[in-house]
Amino acid sequence: MENVVLDIIEYKIEHQPWFEKLNREWIEQHFSMEPIDIEVLQQPNVHIIEKGGSILMAVYNNTIAATVALKFVSPGVYEFTKMAVDEKYRGKKIGFALAHAAIKKAKEQNAHKIILYSNRILSPAISLYKKLGFVEVPVDMLYKRSDIKMELTLKNTVDKMTVKVASLLDVEVLTSLGATTFFETFESFNTADDMEAYLEKNFTVDQLLLELRDERNQFFLARDGETAVGYAKMRKLEQPEGLDEENIIELERLYTLQSYVGKGVGKMLMETCIRFATENGNKVIWLGVWEHNARAMSFYEKWGFEKFGSHPFMVGNDLQTDLLMKKELR
Repeated sequence: MENVVLDIIEYKIEHQPWFEKLNREWIEQHFSMEPIDIEVLQQPNVHIIEKGGSILMAVYNNTIAATVALKFVSPGVYEFTKMAVDEKYRGKKIGFALAHAAIKKAKEQNAHKIILYSNRILSPAISLYKKLGFVEVPVDMLYKRSDIKMELTLKNTVDKMTVKVASLLDVEVLTSLGATTFFETFESFNTADDMEAYLEKNFTVDQLLLELRDERNQFFLARDGETAVGYAKMRKLEQPEGLDEENIIELERLYTLQSYVGKGVGKMLMETCIRFATENGNKVIWLGVWEHNARAMSFYEKWGFEKFGSHPFMVGNDLQTDLLMKKELR
């Protein structure tokens, strides 16, 4: 597997030539440039940044590969616009990762809605927007080439959040949630075949039933009202190399839906896991995290986890490396 490094970074003024080039090539491939396009692409600072919006750039193995802008429309409303992926890098799920980053950015700016304009001939783009949760609304003709308008309603607060011990009755919910969160987190970094193989092996009802019935495992399920939004799994199965302490427990999984990242779900799950480990006499919690999952590593480091080793991890037929981290409990 290619060693892929994908970074999503904030736009800087030196990125303007890339911002214009990527969007101009995409627009001219399908349509024609309009006066509003030229103004925005040549002066993005004036038309987007200085008016309260933002621009993100996707850097794929040290090369700028894609861009997207969030244009301020009104308080709490942003337009998802000027998204373009270099033709050489299409099919690598960069657009999916970039779109998720833009949605997260909008939430950080206290948005409650994102709108976008597109065209129905762009079926892959429309499919992506639907996967992200956008729905079609009546169109107003901001652009001559637009024949569809979509919007995404953002939920920035977590209401009636609860975390409880999962039981056999939750098996279908855990199966679906486990597959969805793993797919959302790692789809852009793995081949479709490897993802399918991993999900079919690890996230079936039969497999989750086996894990729930195993007394060495403990699942926790987070809900927002009646909606399952995250889960964690702890287990006492093995002693990893490099960890000699006694009374240890593994935090094997901790995932939340992408739409709930940054809303405190991970915090509630982690607090629950630490409390469970402590109450059951464990002195150390350890875990494995993919070596390229910088966001997860940063989260664990904030909770006091430190690296102590590594071990192999298979995703389908792809041999990857997990970094091992531990936290000593007081």
